[in-house]
Amino acid sequence: MDLLAVWMPWIKFVHLAALLTWCASLLALPPLLALVPSTHGRVARHRLRAAMRFVYIALASPAAVLAVVSGTALIHLMNVYAPWFFAKLTLVAAMALFHAGCGKLILVLRERPRAWPPGLLLAMAGLPMALILGVLWLVLAQPAWPFSLPRLR
Repeated sequence: MDLLAVWMPWIKFVHLAALLTWCASLLALPPLLALVPSTHGRVARHRLRAAMRFVYIALASPAAVLAVVSGTALIHLMNVYAPWFFAKLTLVAAMALFHAGCGKLILVLRERPRAWPPGLLLAMAGLPMALILGVLWLVLAQPAWPFSLPRLR
């Protein structure tokens, strides 16, 4: 049996599981961030900070790394170099920037809990939703582009 045939399903499984975890975390972070300005009391703030740190450090960050590493392996194993795929990678890069921005906001809101209005923090959830739906559409539709990229040999 071909070694690639044995490992490919496992790499795809790791990629999908990590991607689902990462996407869920990116969707969970804005509502958690939106709770910061309205949370009063030392114990309540400590619990909220612990929840945000858990989602960001224990769930989102390792899942992002696993998704990117397994996705990179899949790129090379499956030889996917179509134009739609580069658009997908652009959206994934935007997801990574949003991820980093949430980490920065966690630090900012720790020092200045009312630096951002809760409505704006909650509205931020629309950005990862749009990015996730864009990635999903590109992967499922694999649209043909009106231009083609030169193939490297």
